[in-house]
Amino acid sequence: MINKYKISWTKSEENFTEWNLFLKNNPRGHCQQVSHWLSSFQAYGADSELLLIKNEKESIIAGIGVIHIGIPYLKVMIASGGPVLAVGFEDLFEQMIELFLQRAKQKKAFYCHINVPVLKEYNASLSKHCLEAINKDSLFFTGQAGNRFTSVASINGLRPIIIKYDQAESAYDFVFNRFTTNTKRNIKQAYKNELDLRFIKTEAEIEEAYAVIEEIAKYHNYTVREWGDSKEMLMSMVKDGLCIVPCCYAKGKLIGALILFEIGQRLTYVSGGILRENKDLKVGHFLQNEMLKYSIEKGYSFYDISVLGGAGVTKFKEGFKGHHLEFIGNRYWVLNKLKFSIYWIFSSFLSKNKALIFKFRNLIST
Repeated sequence: MINKYKISWTKSEENFTEWNLFLKNNPRGHCQQVSHWLSSFQAYGADSELLLIKNEKESIIAGIGVIHIGIPYLKVMIASGGPVLAVGFEDLFEQMIELFLQRAKQKKAFYCHINVPVLKEYNASLSKHCLEAINKDSLFFTGQAGNRFTSVASINGLRPIIIKYDQAESAYDFVFNRFTTNTKRNIKQAYKNELDLRFIKTEAEIEEAYAVIEEIAKYHNYTVREWGDSKEMLMSMVKDGLCIVPCCYAKGKLIGALILFEIGQRLTYVSGGILRENKDLKVGHFLQNEMLKYSIEKGYSFYDISVLGGAGVTKFKEGFKGHHLEFIGNRYWVLNKLKFSIYWIFSSFLSKNKALIFKFRNLIST
C-alpha cells in the first residue's frame, strides 16, 4: 500500500515548515518531533532529517523526524515521539519502522532507538492523541526494551489533566472540583496576592524569564540547557506559534516563568521556575491554573502538565489530578556490536562532555 504514496527523506526547510504545521494541527503531533527541537541538537554536533509520506494531493499523511548524532564512524540515530500518522493511515506504522531501520543502516549508525506515542493502557479520553496498540508481531518489538543512549532523552508518556465540556458544570469547574483540597486552597490563596500574568514574546523578556528557570535549576541541582543553546529554538517556536512563555509578576517584579509547547492540539508544560520569596505567593499554582484556563479557552481536551520532575514536583502535579500515563517505551537496535562496545565503555564521559565532543567532531571533520 505504501508504494502508492510519495516517500522521501528530506532536510528541506519548506518540508520542515509543512511538517510543523501538520504537527500543530494533528492531535497526534508530539513536541519532540518539531523541526525546532530536532535542530536544537546542532549545538552538540547533531544533524536532523525528516521522513515524509504524502498522498496524491501532496498532503502529509505520516512522518517521523530523526536525529543523527556522534562523530565520524561512531554515530547513532534517534527518534522521539514518532512516527506521527494522520487518522486513517495507521496501517503505515509498520512500513515506517522498516524505513527507520533501513535509514539507520544506510547512515552507518551503530545504534538506533525510537520512542513511539503508544500508551501502555488504552485511555478513551486520549484515544485521538495516541496511536492504537501495536500488533505483537510488529517489527518494533524486534528491538530491545530500554535506552542505551540517554544524551537525547525521550518524553515517555503524558500527564494529562482531562477537560470535559459536556457536563452539567462548566469545563473549568469540572477540572477544579477534582483537584485535591490542598491544591484548591492554594489556588484560591494565589488569587488574593495581586499576581499579574503576562505572555512575553521579545528576546530580552524571554532571556530574563529563562534566567529564572536556570537559577532554580541550579538551586535544586538539576540541569537545563543553557540559554545560548536554547535561544534559537525558543525564539523561533514563539514566532511560529508553537511555544508560549507565560510569566508571573508581583508589583512589577518577575517572580515566575513557564515554557510550554502548543503542539498536537494541546498545551504541554516543558519547564519553569519560581523565585523564592519571603512570603509564599503560590505562584506555581497560579501559573498552572492559568494554563488550564488557557487550554479551556482553546477547546483542548486536556492539559499535559508533563511527566518530568522529582518527587516534590510530581506531588504538586498530582494535586491537579495529573497522573503519569506511560508510553510503551523505547526500543533500540545495536547495528554494529564492536562500535557499540566502544561507545559503551566511554558513554559516561560522552554524556557529560557533549560540548567537548562537538568541538572534537568539528576538528576531525575539517
